[in-house]
Amino acid sequence: MAIVLTNTLSGRKEALRPRQAGHVRLYWCGVTVYSRAHVGHARFLVTADVLVRYLLARGLGVTFVRNITDVDDKMIRRAAQEGLTVPELAEREIAAFNRDVRRLGCLPPTHEPRATAHIPLMIALVERLVAKGLAYPVPDGSVYFRVRRFPAYGKLSHRRLDDMEAGEEIDAAKEDPHDFALWKGAKPGEPTWPSPWGPGRPGWHLECSAMSAHYLGQPFDIHGGGSDLVFPHHENEIAQSEAGAGMPLADLWVHNGMLTFGADKMSKSLGNVLGIAEATNRFPGEALRLLFFGTHYRAPLDFGPGRLEEAARVLERLYESLARADEAAGRAAAPVAPAGALTGTLSPFLAEFTAAMDDDLNAAKALGLVHDRVREVNRALDGGDRTTAAALRADLARVAAVLGILAEEPARFLAALRAGRTARTGLGEAEIAAAIAERNEARRRKDFRRADAIREDLRARGVLLEDTPSGTVWKPAE
Repeated sequence: MAIVLTNTLSGRKEALRPRQAGHVRLYWCGVTVYSRAHVGHARFLVTADVLVRYLLARGLGVTFVRNITDVDDKMIRRAAQEGLTVPELAEREIAAFNRDVRRLGCLPPTHEPRATAHIPLMIALVERLVAKGLAYPVPDGSVYFRVRRFPAYGKLSHRRLDDMEAGEEIDAAKEDPHDFALWKGAKPGEPTWPSPWGPGRPGWHLECSAMSAHYLGQPFDIHGGGSDLVFPHHENEIAQSEAGAGMPLADLWVHNGMLTFGADKMSKSLGNVLGIAEATNRFPGEALRLLFFGTHYRAPLDFGPGRLEEAARVLERLYESLARADEAAGRAAAPVAPAGALTGTLSPFLAEFTAAMDDDLNAAKALGLVHDRVREVNRALDGGDRTTAAALRADLARVAAVLGILAEEPARFLAALRAGRTARTGLGEAEIAAAIAERNEARRRKDFRRADAIREDLRARGVLLEDTPSGTVWKPAE
């Protein structure tokens, strides 16, 4: 079965057919580095990462480009607020972003271009559009794209031009309210670059058009990003790129759904964000990945209270099962690299996993298969069948490479997790274990007053107890 992805352009699933046999060229819109990345950004980062991992696992080569926007209106405003230059703000936030991406366990892109390093490419694209009569300069040095000269405008967002709101820039010099800025004329205090129309800076949409074509050629195979970028960002990219080159920009347009808090999209501008750093300080980055995989990448995901905590508990249970298997085998399973992880002879489980992922990256279905496989591992271990458990464990190592979870040595992961918990409570693990043992003994004696007193004492010291069918477990109070 071919890998199929939902193409926003057509509104249906389409087979991935790389223009270069055996090699996929992929561009995913990155971040504007004006403040710290949040878990909404984490979703697009993980979606792109799993796509890249899966393509590699199926034996394909991948050129993956993820850009950094390091100059735009939001950055200029934030830098002014903090008394920084735009480059100083960019360097600080890029360093923080790189730390966040590592915490999520994402593979590095092949190229991670910064907009400010590619200004000549952008100016060249604007010059081509002006020469074709598709763009026009205005007296302040700005250059606008003539939207009505591109008849296909709206084909990605499936909107009619006359039903759309006016363009982002309010400028009486524009020929049409829908025209959008390719180049923005200089304003006091803003960073500028020389151009044929005077000093200025690139428009946001122009940046991705120039950099994607430079690193991947045009047309390339997949262009992706969050669904909030369909309009106007990706719609405008298509217009300026296809008008300039006379050919498509990309074959497949893939978009992940937004994270929501109730009825609202999670966004910096709304202020309802949880930073990646904050989330991964409390829970492993793999817990975020696991949470995302439970919902298809294209669907909205409600990031409600307790969901990340529950994902962390599930992750811990999965690692506990793998630790059991490794202990029975007498050694930790060898890590598997993503490249080629799903090539060669596949077990029935791996074949089913591959079929799920082939079908528009259905990680939710694939994750269900992983849970089934882990239960089989536990049944085999309970029955003393170490050979079967080892074979199942080997399969799980291969899918871990695709999903970017369960790839750490389980015993080490669990030890670090528990050490982090005890550090947050200020109590030693032995002290907590002794209190739990004393409480269990009190309950056995039916001295429930004493048992409740121990629970409350631990709660007051930042330790919450939970009685489960397999025994009492604890967690730090958040």
